[in-house]
Amino acid sequence: MSLNIHPKKTKIFIGHEQEKEVFQNAFFNNSLHHSWLLEGPAGIGKATFAYCAARSILALNKENNNDTSLFSNLELDTSNTLNFNFKENNLIHNRVSENTHVDLKIIERIDVDKSPYSQDIIPVSKVRDIELFFSKTSGEGGWRIAIIDSLDNLNKHGSNALLKILEEPPKYCLIFLISSNKSNVLDTIRSRCRVLRFSSLKKNDTDLIIKNNIINESEEELYKLNIISNGSPGKALMLYNNNGLELYDHLTNIFFNIPNIDQNNIDTLISYISNKKNVFGIKIFNLLITIFLNRAYRRALNLITLDISINEKHAQEHIINNFDIADLPTLWENIFTHINKTSDFNLDKKQAIINMIETIKKLKIKKNILDKI
Repeated sequence: MSLNIHPKKTKIFIGHEQEKEVFQNAFFNNSLHHSWLLEGPAGIGKATFAYCAARSILALNKENNNDTSLFSNLELDTSNTLNFNFKENNLIHNRVSENTHVDLKIIERIDVDKSPYSQDIIPVSKVRDIELFFSKTSGEGGWRIAIIDSLDNLNKHGSNALLKILEEPPKYCLIFLISSNKSNVLDTIRSRCRVLRFSSLKKNDTDLIIKNNIINESEEELYKLNIISNGSPGKALMLYNNNGLELYDHLTNIFFNIPNIDQNNIDTLISYISNKKNVFGIKIFNLLITIFLNRAYRRALNLITLDISINEKHAQEHIINNFDIADLPTLWENIFTHINKTSDFNLDKKQAIINMIETIKKLKIKKNILDKI
């Protein structure tokens, strides 16, 4: 089953209470900055926060007017709370979630629904559309809001176009800028924004988000998704959409059997990654290897408290006991570089997997093991 995991579809906002409180206090105390930079790890709910905040602000005055009339003024709700949850019978909420609200401008990659994890650049022309959007009168007499998801997909031309917009913000205009990598944000942009930093969600919050979105899976599968996502519901849902748990199991078996790797596991990996339904492509292999090697390294330092599976534990112990743990970063770097090259230049995926397996086979066995052979 494939889930629509676009943040605009979120029904219930979970977690990030502190971030919500900071934003809400600024809004009701008339100290709302015109531009908010939402920073933090990928998949933890930054874009969800932006869409929920946009929904709540655009719907606020309409709710005060009995959900029937358009905005008549900019008076604020006396309860001093913003409703971040989706209401099925609220026309504003529905229009925001369908991206049809006249006072909301979304800037994101082309075909984001078909390829939600690509690194395609957002055209500078789309960024410049915000300037035109803000130059017009509000369609419903209230706030105008723009969301850029994300700054990580802007080149220098797009960033410069955005900077021009941030320098002269119109009244009652709000911009949410989303970034998962601080190094992608120009200092000049950062200086013109209020930065709201997001941390990984608590395990209970992650678990609840996963359960709300994945209804028919067993508790065991949900438990595995929670651990493997490490506080990132977006990552958990992406893995669910792309057979991530099955792929991780086969990857685990490969590492458990080094250097005598079963060809069946290799064939299965190739089959999964070559499947057209896998929108993440070969990069999911990179993500899963990163997770596995990171957890193996942390296990060697006795930092792992929860196991994804007993097979994972045995495979990582096999690596720790029989190979030099210091070689793992180099192994990861080689695989990461090879995967990016394969993806960027659209090289043969099957051959890429075979080459990566050969790289894994070349892990150096500890000398004391060799002495016993």
